[in-house]
Amino acid sequence: MPHSGKKIILGRGKGYLSVAAPQYRFIVFLLVVLGVYTLLLKVFQKLAEFVQFPVFLPIALITLLFFIGIIGATYSHTIVGPLLRIRNALQQLSEGDSNISVRLRESDDPLLKDIVSEIMLLCEHHRNSHTLIQTSAKDLLKDITAIQEQVRQGASPSDLQAHFDAVRKKIDFLNAAVKSANLQG
Repeated sequence: MPHSGKKIILGRGKGYLSVAAPQYRFIVFLLVVLGVYTLLLKVFQKLAEFVQFPVFLPIALITLLFFIGIIGATYSHTIVGPLLRIRNALQQLSEGDSNISVRLRESDDPLLKDIVSEIMLLCEHHRNSHTLIQTSAKDLLKDITAIQEQVRQGASPSDLQAHFDAVRKKIDFLNAAVKSANLQG
């Protein structure tokens, strides 16, 4: 489907507000911060009129920087901390370690919690695929050893053929499991 070039303002997965809930929370947060700062400015303005305070502008700017710094650090703490933990988990996963545990605080962003849930599902799938492949490979090795023993004991060709057919089915199953693990893991 060709892209018309027109931006959608509201929608799911497209446009400026593609992940509406976190974006709305951030917009509300900014509006609250601006409202509180405007209130602080009004208090300082009234104080400057009442006391004839000549250094109103420097105090207002220092208050702004202090206020924005504290609020910014507090809000970013719920984003940056989880992002660092997610990055570390993805790095471990890329190195082959699927025994990952990522814990987020109750106050962390819900979208990041959803991402962590998906990462944990991916790790579980990787572990399950790995276990399935290991088990299948061990079964094949046992079957090959059993066939070798049958050959030594002089088994009939029909007995060997039946065992070979069972081994072929297990090899096909193992190949499917490996292919699935490579596609999804």
